[in-house]
Amino acid sequence: MADFRFTRIFLQQLAEWEASASESDREAVDRAIGSIAANPALPGRVPSYYDPAQPSYLYRAGSVLIHFRPRDDDSVLFLNFFCRR
Repeated sequence: MADFRFTRIFLQQLAEWEASASESDREAVDRAIGSIAANPALPGRVPSYYDPAQPSYLYRAGSVLIHFRPRDDDSVLFLNFFCRR
């Protein structure tokens, strides 16, 4: 399992979403974050094409998208958390 890190914006977006999310939605996101950390090349990820020099991916967990980037030091950086507002 890779180490994982979060950007400040990811944590802010996640906290805002969690305030109104259901328990099942929060559990789905927790499982998705764990799955990404366990296997950053997991099936279902989609390239984001945000920065070709540092590839990043989007992964859907229910109604949200998790934007992450595997790093060279065997860690995963969680960049953004996209949800409907």
